[in-house]
Amino acid sequence: MLKYNTGALAVYHGKSAQITGLNGDKIEIRIEGGASKSVRAKDIEILHPGPVTTLPPSEPCTPDCAEAAELLEGETVSFPEFAALLYSENTPGAYWGAWKILAQGIYFTGNPADGVKARKKEEVEAELAAERAKSEAKDRRAALLERMRAGTLLPEDRPLMSEIEQLALGRSENSRLMRELDIEATPEKAHQLLLRLGVWDDLTDPYPERTGIELDDPAFPLSAPSAEEREDLTAMAALAIDNDGSADPDDAISFADGLLWVHVADPASAVPYGSDIDLESMKRGANLYLPEKIIPMLPPEATRVFGLGLNETSPALSFAVRIGEDGHAALERCMLSTVRVERLTYAGAAARMNEAPLREISDILERFRRRREESGALFIRLPESDIRLENGRVVVKEVELTPERELVANAMLAAGAAVAEFAVAHDLPMPFATQPAIEEERPEGDTLSAMYALRRLCPPSSIQTLPGPHAGLGLNPYVRVTSPLRRYVDLLAHQQLHRWIAGEEPLTTEELEDHILSAEKASALRRKLERQVDDFWMTVFFRQNPEWSGEAVLVNRVDERLTFLIPSLAYEFKSRWGGKLEIGESVRVKIRSADPTTLSAQFRIEPVS
Repeated sequence: MLKYNTGALAVYHGKSAQITGLNGDKIEIRIEGGASKSVRAKDIEILHPGPVTTLPPSEPCTPDCAEAAELLEGETVSFPEFAALLYSENTPGAYWGAWKILAQGIYFTGNPADGVKARKKEEVEAELAAERAKSEAKDRRAALLERMRAGTLLPEDRPLMSEIEQLALGRSENSRLMRELDIEATPEKAHQLLLRLGVWDDLTDPYPERTGIELDDPAFPLSAPSAEEREDLTAMAALAIDNDGSADPDDAISFADGLLWVHVADPASAVPYGSDIDLESMKRGANLYLPEKIIPMLPPEATRVFGLGLNETSPALSFAVRIGEDGHAALERCMLSTVRVERLTYAGAAARMNEAPLREISDILERFRRRREESGALFIRLPESDIRLENGRVVVKEVELTPERELVANAMLAAGAAVAEFAVAHDLPMPFATQPAIEEERPEGDTLSAMYALRRLCPPSSIQTLPGPHAGLGLNPYVRVTSPLRRYVDLLAHQQLHRWIAGEEPLTTEELEDHILSAEKASALRRKLERQVDDFWMTVFFRQNPEWSGEAVLVNRVDERLTFLIPSLAYEFKSRWGGKLEIGESVRVKIRSADPTTLSAQFRIEPVS
């Protein structure tokens, strides 16, 4: 065993070291690179007794290891003999070179204390092949990183980008490639990189995936529809009025014998409370409406079977509502029915507003609307837009508030108010929609900025089993019953009404609350995603229309942070523009840049002269 002498050559953590002194149980060494350190004997390995004046190069020359291995032919030799075999000398430099080769573990195995033995030829060949493969992989990786930095990916690089895509989609939390490029591993940064490299284009929307929301259609089969008798209302003219392109018509209106009839699709007859399909619908809470696709709450079959006007006749849950001279809406009849429905767009309805039955319906609903107004209803009129993806282009259409739209909205509200009052009178638990009144002073006028301020003052609405006022609608009480194909709380209300019609025990308050909580949480998540995705497609719209310009209105100011609303696009943006402007004044804006990875757009702002 070699002694720990001053001047001896040692190995410390893979580096050469010279012993410069002995201090009790401590050994002073000078390490390759010039640093000095005090260590214990067990921390170093002695290679050569020295004396060493200059440490050998960190990477000594490499002898013919294959020839040396062949000469050993399986014989075990001492480390000094091994060094002499390789370098034909017993110098510290030869010992250091021999140790480096032994540490590689390719041609030889062993250690300085126990001796050295050559590895078998096939083991060496396998090790060399592995080293070559490792070196080649390292070179390929370096070349890939260089192409990514330069933005010049090759077609064969595309599959390697999947780890970055997984991060951008929220499916993973890290990326080795991004770490090697010294880019922060966030979904936003991954999205930016994928766009820069051309792996994704502007039409790739990662936001739905990031939420973890179920994006496939429900696969549960519908139950067989219940066998209750239905009243034949096919002789009654019924109109389903909706947006152009709407694919899930779930309400229609009629007028007969002085009554407003609201017919609603009846999926509850095939979705009993507590069934597998009911629980799946509860977990979804509502349809998810995205410009690129619609993910339904119920299986697509439900719309094909129950959508009003999609077949010659349709099963429905029909409400006969009498609107009194004072505008009060009262439920006179609630029944399972069969209806024959004609589908109309809002434009088609506009051409028939002076004809029966829309003329009569409009007259009685005007009384209902006035009653709501007298009860403090908030008629917040802010711009709305319809964002669609058509052949790779984002199309934004302004949605106008027209008399026929107001007519349909008031008809649905009248049905909900009448059913809610009926439920209270019959002690029938229901998912009531409520909203507290605004406690602060309301802004005056109907300007865009006043409407924006009024909306900001509105407390959030909620669904609860206790009846209460919905201040924003001017109704007390109110329950949503006209969209069971699209909203779970409407479907839940229908399930309760089915039980009442059949004379069965109604769902308890506890049973309703159990489902309301889950459904409303899921529905809120979908509404948030819809807003986020709309913002995404608006940034794509601006990128596709880099010369866009238009009018914007200043609708809010918080310190130096301004909020502008573009009426024609129903799009709002924030800015720290330094010009002088009063709330409600208009400016001209031109798009400067838009970033779909941050959902932001920047505009050049010019006051209107």
